[in-house]
This record gives sequence, structure tokens and C-alpha cells, in this order.
Amino acid sequence: MSKFTTTSCAVRHNHVLLRGHSVRIELSTSLRPPEDTLNKNRLRHVTAAAAIAGLALTATGCSVSSRAAEGYPTKPVTFLVPYAAGGPSDTTARAYSSCLEKLLGGTFVVENRDSGAGAVAMQELASAKPDGHTVGLSTNGPLVLNPMSNELSYSQADFQAVGTMAEIPTLFAVPKGSPYKSLQDLFDAAKADPGQISIGVPGATSSLAIELKRLQKDTGIELAMVPTSGSAELITNLLGGHIDAGFVNDHVDVEAQVKDGAIVPLAAAGDVRSEAFPDVPTTDEAGYDVKTTSVYGLFGPKGLPQDVSEKLQNGVETCSQDKDVIAQIGDRFVPDSFLDAAATTQVFQDMRARYESLLAK
Repeated sequence: MSKFTTTSCAVRHNHVLLRGHSVRIELSTSLRPPEDTLNKNRLRHVTAAAAIAGLALTATGCSVSSRAAEGYPTKPVTFLVPYAAGGPSDTTARAYSSCLEKLLGGTFVVENRDSGAGAVAMQELASAKPDGHTVGLSTNGPLVLNPMSNELSYSQADFQAVGTMAEIPTLFAVPKGSPYKSLQDLFDAAKADPGQISIGVPGATSSLAIELKRLQKDTGIELAMVPTSGSAELITNLLGGHIDAGFVNDHVDVEAQVKDGAIVPLAAAGDVRSEAFPDVPTTDEAGYDVKTTSVYGLFGPKGLPQDVSEKLQNGVETCSQDKDVIAQIGDRFVPDSFLDAAATTQVFQDMRARYESLLAK
């Protein structure tokens, strides 16, 4: 048995502290790939620092986890998704849950709760015991916009961010055979016939729906919004010709339909063209201010023990570098730089500030 097995220890920066004695861990920068490779080589190399620190701690018998996280998870973890199965949020949740199972052990069970524009899932998450055995994916709508625009029994303050799993851009699209060949065509038709041009959105209080409301308020354009349970249903409605247009997540499911010629993209939201459709103009180019990205964060109920939260955060960061996760979600949807709990919290706070005046109850 190692003589260090009962030694108390801590980690500070690149030192392991053993009862007051500091053992320095030297990290070679040669282990890090070139910066340009890091930016777009989405295999996400696990940092040498983490690996070497872990080996040092193992060798000394030290543990950075407190008692609460030592055996976590101790039972199946419920992974809530506030949208129906089949869309990009569901794909993201299943990719990360599978990775976390392998990384942390135990079982992560994805459960879809799409009722109430995601409010059912969020209420269940807010009410769960804050021990890490109930977590959930959430996006701008269920977490921020839904409680801002409706009287609900939860608020943004009831949740604790763990990290960002994916970021999905958005675009305006129409079914094949549509008479609208550009975003301007679509909006001109809506101006000529107010309230008669239908457009699908993934949820009544999704960021896409709220951004579209803001756009209509600012421009005077009146569209007939058709909320769906998520992207999967929205795409089905587009393919079936049940709606004139869709404001939808620019995800692999949409990309596949575009390649098949079943859906035609009109404009990418924002000021950056879609990586998948570089020939499609942006809303900025068309003269319209539309800014929305669906951010998929992992959350727990407020009050997660710090060590459990950190274990989950480290797990999400590692999974964001996993080639299988990246392959399932899509390279362009996993952020190049991991957004930790603090950065994820800030993203959603900024979202609240953008729409507070529009949704003030």
C-alpha cells in the first residue's frame, strides 16, 4: 500500500499540496496541438494538464472529490429534455448522456417532456432533489422566455448551470415549390396580406418565436405563427406543405432535407452565413435585424453540491471533445471553446436582458 494513501491533499494550479509540501507538476506545452489545429480539429484533445494532474493525484492517493461526489452517480440519472424526441435537442441530450454514462459510470436515462412549451420538464427539474441525479437540457425558451411571459411556478433562478453542450444557428426556410424565392419575397407577401402567411416555430416561447415577435413589432410585418412541439414537428409541417415557411434550427435534419431538395433555405439568421449553406444570404444582408442562436445547456436544480456540479461540468467538457459526440451532433454545433457553468449562466442572463422589455408581465 502506498504510504500516501491517508495523506490529506489539495490541488492549486499546477501544484499538488501534501500536508503543506508542494509538489510541482511541470506541463509541457509541446503536448498541445497548434492553435489553428485546435480551432477546427474538433476531436478536442484533452488537455495535458488535466491528464498529468490526474496521474499525480492517483499516485499520491489524493482525491479532489468530497464525499458527496465520490460515488456519484449512485443510481440512474434522469436526463430531462423539454422537447419531443427526434429534434436537435433530443440528439444532443442522447449523445451527451451516452458519453457521460461511459465517463462517470451509472445510467443516464433521457426522458422527453414537451408539454407546456417545455414547462413540464423545467418544473420537474426545479422540484428535483439537488443531488445530481436529475439533470436536464434546456434552451433559451423553456429556461428564460417561458417564465418571463407566463405565470409559472419556476423561474430562471431555480436552476444551476453546468455547461454548454451545443449551439444551433437558425434560418428561414420554405418547402420546395414555394413561390417565395427570397426572404424579401416572403415578407412582402406578409405585408400585402397581413396575418395570412403562416410560419412555423419550434415552441410558442422558444427564442425563435420571441425573436420573430420582436421582428414583427419592429417592422410591422404580420405573420401567422404556428408553434410546434419542436424542430421535428416543424420540419414535418414544412415537408407536408402545412405551413408557408419555417423559422427553424439550422441543424443536420434540416441540412439533409435541403440536400434532398425538399426544403429551400431563404436566409441565415444574424450576420454570419451558414457553414452548411454558404451561398444563402443572411438576414442582415436582407436588411433585417434577427439575432438568435439556440443554446443547449445542461442544468440541475439550484443547490447542487459543488463537487457534484464540478464532476458533471468536467464530464460535459470532456464529452464535448469526444469524437462520437461530435459525430452525432455535428462538428459545427459544438463550440470550439467550452462554455463552463459561469459562462453558460451569463449567456442566459444576456438572453433575458434582450427580451425583458418585450415580455415584461
